[in-house]
Amino acid sequence: MRLPGRKRTIGPRTNFFLALLGAYVVGLVVYGVLLWRSVVPDSLGAIESLGRSQYGVWTGAFSIGYVSIAAVVVLAALSADGARADRKLTLAGAGAMLLVGLVVGASFAAFSLSAQPRGWLHSVQDSQQGFTLTVYYNSTTLDLGTNLTMRYTLTDNSYAVTTPYYMFGGQFSMVFNNSNDERVVAFRAPVSFKTSASTDLVELAPGESWTTYLGWNGTVFSANGTKSVAPAGSYMLGSYVALQDANVTPSLYVVLHPPVIPVTIS
Repeated sequence: MRLPGRKRTIGPRTNFFLALLGAYVVGLVVYGVLLWRSVVPDSLGAIESLGRSQYGVWTGAFSIGYVSIAAVVVLAALSADGARADRKLTLAGAGAMLLVGLVVGASFAAFSLSAQPRGWLHSVQDSQQGFTLTVYYNSTTLDLGTNLTMRYTLTDNSYAVTTPYYMFGGQFSMVFNNSNDERVVAFRAPVSFKTSASTDLVELAPGESWTTYLGWNGTVFSANGTKSVAPAGSYMLGSYVALQDANVTPSLYVVLHPPVIPVTIS
């Protein structure tokens, strides 16, 4: 007598291509957030760009690159085929999708950074009261959809102080004005000074430098939060750093302002 065997069940299988599609979309979101936060230069227009890109389609808020369009179309078609085979996106598949998406977005950011020139062809600088601000750049033409990136380096030549109670502070500024000398946009980045073991002291040593990168892709934000694209034309880039220390007599206040850089938006 044959005993009835246990019925064999097959668990749900993850729609592999649907997971890849979701991972790619998550990667685009991660990369877009990093671009929006100006963490990386906007140099992968074929993938995604915050501005208008010749390598993509403008959606009204950002450009989706042709490479991304092709990837989404292919993965969507393969996902639809998987859905007809009754393959779902399991919980494990969703978790893998999010993880891979984070890796994809970080990879786009890494490639964007590596695509930047290693050397800097031009520079302007200003030196006052023991400090020097140098602005390094390669191009003075902004192609909409890519970042015009400048490297700001502040060097302490001779100012040495340990300030009690008050932080020694500073700030880099990047200011664009149009041909009518009207301010179009301004970016700021804090100067990060090395702090000592004590929470009440800030040590500043001659010979040390602080560097930050600031870039603009032509997007202009209004006071009410709306954004638009700056029209083609001639602009002037003014760069500043303001340093203040009220703990010495006389107090230190210095503003470094290298020569302006003519910029053309095309």
